[in-house]
Amino acid sequence: MPSTTGKPLVEIVSHCYAQELPHYADLLAYQLSSLLIHQPNSCDVRATICCVHTDKRTTDVLTFFKRNTLLSIKMIVLRDVNELGRRCIGRNIAAKCSIADYVWFSDVDQVYRDGVLDRLARLLPWPWSSEETPRPASIVFPRLIKISADHATGDRTIGEIRNGRFGPSVMDVDPSTFVDKPYHKAIGGVQIVRGDFAREHGYLDGQAHWQTPRTDGKPFRDFKDDLQYRKLCNRLGPIVPVDLPGVYRIRHSTTTH
Repeated sequence: MPSTTGKPLVEIVSHCYAQELPHYADLLAYQLSSLLIHQPNSCDVRATICCVHTDKRTTDVLTFFKRNTLLSIKMIVLRDVNELGRRCIGRNIAAKCSIADYVWFSDVDQVYRDGVLDRLARLLPWPWSSEETPRPASIVFPRLIKISADHATGDRTIGEIRNGRFGPSVMDVDPSTFVDKPYHKAIGGVQIVRGDFAREHGYLDGQAHWQTPRTDGKPFRDFKDDLQYRKLCNRLGPIVPVDLPGVYRIRHSTTTH
């Protein structure tokens, strides 16, 4: 389903929970800033953020960008931290109702620069496995990203956008503080699928365990859902690494898991 401009639509789907760890709201501000500062030319982009209404830090960032920029933002508000914390629930909702041509299941600590989304929009025809097995890829993922040189460097990057009394802001990362990191599998933050594939299969749709909220009140304690999703997708089509330079991941020393 094309966007209203006739360009392909890329949807970036992230989760954010900053109620206990405020730096996740800062990472969200960096991610949304990157989509605003480095707007693609070959496609339109939408940010879909899974969150809970009680998380004021996250909702403040989203409100700022929705009110002060033209960035397309959709909020998927989950019932509570247990539902949010089972990441595949929000991803499944996003996938099933997406109108995008491409859906990128992302992590909130990733930013998008250097024309990466333009490259994705030009990734046509969608990769096929081989002449011998002519099935289209179920997932594509970047074979190389940029990552903060170390955790301390990433923490300093987060500190630079820490908004204090001034509230959320728009800010870019310093690319000189990042180094190359090869990816050999489609981990949870770099799972890119076609929109029609997302709408048909969801994200572990109909699998009772993976669509059941957590019960411990601790979000994102494991990410085994992305392993299960890869297993499912691998049965439906090959998982293919592609050249998509321009993804930057901000490392941080404090996590939810």
